Amino acid sequence: MELFYNEHITSKSESFELNREETKHITKVLRKRKGDYLDFTNGKNEKFKCKIEYIKKNTSNLTIIDCSKYDSNENLHIGISLLKSTSRFENFLEKCIEIGIKQITPIVCERTENKKFNKIRLTKIMVSALKQSYRFELPILNDPVNFKVFCKINYENKLIATCEDFFKKEEISRKIIKKNNLIAIGPEGDFTNKEIELAIENNFKAISLGKKRLRAETAGMYVCMVNSLYK
Repeated sequence: MELFYNEHITSKSESFELNREETKHITKVLRKRKGDYLDFTNGKNEKFKCKIEYIKKNTSNLTIIDCSKYDSNENLHIGISLLKSTSRFENFLEKCIEIGIKQITPIVCERTENKKFNKIRLTKIMVSALKQSYRFELPILNDPVNFKVFCKINYENKLIATCEDFFKKEEISRKIIKKNNLIAIGPEGDFTNKEIELAIENNFKAISLGKKRLRAETAGMYVCMVNSLYK
């Protein structure tokens, strides 16, 4: 079953049009015809059952038959350093959306080597993952912020994952709560001791992700998985 995305439709919409590229996809690739039904989401926890009213060369029109609303149960906000490999950051983004996440904030740390950020491309990857996993809530992707700024965010439960042994830390499973988790993941080489001290000063608790040393993007996926078990 396919899921399609249109950010502009709402529960008050009666019909909408698809552009040339989208029309070509549903007719040439998916072989859809007039009278067929399609499922759409606007990424805001709403699902729309739609009927194709007509198809032209450069456009098609759909009528909204039904709208279903869903409660959001996502409670995880991950702050993760931009990574040296953009493809690895993209892989993290794709997988965490499949698993479930509320918000992502790219952070710039002392050891962050690559500060490139293409929000348009990353949003497309997020939408693709949303449709593939048949989810109805598109997570928020914030613009990158400096780690010092990130530390000031007010949250119910603030955690920082680190491999360093200079700080008292517990397993992540003991610190996850059912509401409002903010978890920081560092770059290749981990956070510096100075950054961890700054985070702790700002009410973060240091946590361990286990005995194995994980890549930054793998750590992010692992956090999503653990959080999904406790929400």
